[in-house]
Amino acid sequence: LNNQTDVLTGLVSNGRLEETDGERVLGLFLNTLPLRLQLTGGTWLDLVRQVFATERDGLAWRRYPLAELQKRLGGQPL
Repeated sequence: LNNQTDVLTGLVSNGRLEETDGERVLGLFLNTLPLRLQLTGGTWLDLVRQVFATERDGLAWRRYPLAELQKRLGGQPL
């Protein structure tokens, strides 16, 4: 990591509809949720807890299309 403490990565999630007969809808429902971590040191367990908390906090946004997010940021790559 070259001593970097600000890490941006992504979590690929299944965006398939969670409703009755959602499995019958055709198409690819993958989405990438950007995750940003601030590595401040600590143990591996601290890192796992931080990643888990970051993923949990982002779950509400897992269906927000990455392309739409990039569009709102003026085309900036994440």
